[in-house]
Amino acid sequence: MSGRRTGWLSRQVAVDVALAASTAALDLMLFSTISNEKSAGVNHLPAIVVTLTGFLALCVRRRYPVPVFGVVWACAVLAAPVSGMDFTPTATPCVALFTVALHRPSRVAIVALFACAVPALTSALLEARSRTHDEAVVAMYATLVFNLMLYGCVWAGGRWARLSRQHADDLEFRRRVEAHEAVLGERTRIARELHDIVAHSVTVMVLQAAGARRVLDSDPARVRDALGHIEDAGEQAMGELRRMLTALRLSDDDGTADGVTGRPQPGLADVRHLVGTISAAGVRVHTRVEGEPRRLAASVDLAAYRVVQEALTNVTKHVGPGAEVDVRLRWEAEELVVEVADNGRGRRPERALSTHQGLVGLRERLGIVGGRLAAVPQAAGGFRVTAVLPVVGPVADETVREPR
Repeated sequence: MSGRRTGWLSRQVAVDVALAASTAALDLMLFSTISNEKSAGVNHLPAIVVTLTGFLALCVRRRYPVPVFGVVWACAVLAAPVSGMDFTPTATPCVALFTVALHRPSRVAIVALFACAVPALTSALLEARSRTHDEAVVAMYATLVFNLMLYGCVWAGGRWARLSRQHADDLEFRRRVEAHEAVLGERTRIARELHDIVAHSVTVMVLQAAGARRVLDSDPARVRDALGHIEDAGEQAMGELRRMLTALRLSDDDGTADGVTGRPQPGLADVRHLVGTISAAGVRVHTRVEGEPRRLAASVDLAAYRVVQEALTNVTKHVGPGAEVDVRLRWEAEELVVEVADNGRGRRPERALSTHQGLVGLRERLGIVGGRLAAVPQAAGGFRVTAVLPVVGPVADETVREPR
């Protein structure tokens, strides 16, 4: 990270030095008589010193905009008296003025703009002095108006660049706030859902323990089975409790994740109903299961369902009716890979009602349960969402095997 920053700073310094050198050379060649035959007997050293001073000042213009402008302004005003020739630096004051307008508040930038009237007037007087009496007045006013317009345009460009940067920063800040709120909202919902799952597991444990206690003396085999169920439910509850605490620890304590909804949480077994709902909206969905289905923790099962749900919802929002979607569940030894890909060809809605934060929350959900998410556009069109989720054990329900 430090190496990247150092490289960026070195490039920035190189750009500043190159800009300072080019503007200083431009002032010396175009806005002085150093290359004029009439100045053959004039000492050029003072003009070179003035130009070199402006060059050195512009090299640090980003760090000290106002002092650099003061030095360059003084060089522009004193260039002619010090050098003994018609020398009116113009390019270096423009760069210094642009820097002040870009990096400093309006009050300072306006003062710098009005200060540029002095070198503009100096340049106009020098231009009038080199003309005949009849042309002097016209030349003076024309040069003055030109310089004032030049400085005004440079100043306006700097202020416009400043406003553009501020607008871009505001948009980036707003995007980060929306993404943060989406993540917090998703964490709160995850915590609420995990609370329901843990409550269900604990209820099962209590009922199994009560049943085992009633038949403790008469049916030891049944007690043994009940204890096995209690052990499985306890392990699941502990895993879900760890995930819930992770979600609560990462989210704000707003008191919204402490209720039990009482509704069963969806899972892969409910994908069939979800596909039917999406198909009714005009989107053709094809499902496919590869490999031997395995057992999922309740929160992982819920996360897998949410992946399919969010991906299909995005297709209906952004692609529209007529699109084709492939939903594939690939069971591997220790992972479940969920892929949802659309062809991108549909009757796109006139206005997509979306906050563009669904995938942000989905990525947060998968991170909590130990999974990962990738969403990329396809070369042939459409979008592909791929989620990788951890698998618990070898047992699977028939409802998970075929979510058609």
